[in-house]
Amino acid sequence: MTYPTTPPPQRRLPVASLVVGVTVALLANAFTLSGVASLRESWRPTPSPTVTTRSPSTLPSPSARPTTASPTRRASTPAALATNGPVRVTDDLERGVVLIEASTGQSISSGTGMIVGADGRVLTNYHVVRSTSSIEVIVAATERRYSARLIGRDATEDVALLQIEGGTGFETITRDPDPVRIGDRVVVAGNAGGQGYLTAFSGGIVGTQRSVRVRGAAPDDPEETLSGLIETDAHAEPGDSGGPLFDAQAEVIGMTTAGSSTSGRSDATAFAVPIGTALAVVERVLAGDESGTVVIGPKPSLGITAQNSSAGVRVQTVVPGSAAERAGLEPGDVITGLGRFEVASLSELAAAIDSFEPGDTTELRWATADGDERSGSITLDESRYN
Repeated sequence: MTYPTTPPPQRRLPVASLVVGVTVALLANAFTLSGVASLRESWRPTPSPTVTTRSPSTLPSPSARPTTASPTRRASTPAALATNGPVRVTDDLERGVVLIEASTGQSISSGTGMIVGADGRVLTNYHVVRSTSSIEVIVAATERRYSARLIGRDATEDVALLQIEGGTGFETITRDPDPVRIGDRVVVAGNAGGQGYLTAFSGGIVGTQRSVRVRGAAPDDPEETLSGLIETDAHAEPGDSGGPLFDAQAEVIGMTTAGSSTSGRSDATAFAVPIGTALAVVERVLAGDESGTVVIGPKPSLGITAQNSSAGVRVQTVVPGSAAERAGLEPGDVITGLGRFEVASLSELAAAIDSFEPGDTTELRWATADGDERSGSITLDESRYN
């Protein structure tokens, strides 16, 4: 069963926009274009699980804090979870949680992560760090900032494993191994709106084994179908991606990944990857197992910039000395295929590239600006982007 039932693939939200009635990934982005001040995507916390948005002219600055009821920090006992709404961020909810800031050089994405190893291994969603060139994490309990690097990922599960650099002896999350049941009370906690501190909201489990289709914030992010998800009516916001879904004992049962809302109704839901599914990917990465869809190490690269056009993926620039230049690609050419994949859009090209590794050689097909059909062998480079 696919939920929700809207047919088109869903977009993770761009800045200052809200697509209703669809599934979106909970990733907060800040963009700077031509020196214009950045605007941070803002779904403001409210006592109910209703998701709202503001127009660009009323968006708060990235440092602004919610004007509605904010959970009190640093309490030592779990909050009551009898009703849906904001809950106190206790020490138990902060333990093992990190805030993530990832940069492409032109944009910053904000998300959440969970420490799963005392040596600084961090679990998060791949879409939080996808296509970024640098990653920083802030430990929620101590507010200490560290650099981190991507170790491995599985895009089909939206799972990534990071490694904190320059630190050890970290507190970790506690996993709940018990089965999840509809009606169980839960808490979503995360870096809502990229605000730089944790907030938390309670709700209940309303579904299991859900399937949704999502797409990242970037236009060239490929679609992914995520299945086996937990669904909750706890309020979640962009920036909560990669954060914990807690049970009533503050043990982690899932990793918040996507959310949906229907216009004019207070029936927003959030979806989480079961923690067992996410940790299975972690175990494979640590074991060096790249079978199936698990990828360890850097991504491959063509060495171009491109844009969608009516003809397909049109090359804008070719990096000197890159795989694309060696293959004979030029600006104005239109890429039509890579290996066994036919390519008609940036997202399809990105999905095709994801199936290879740096150093792989395959066939590239394209049409020149004059309309001539070309093909040739291309050996993919190592990308500096995650």
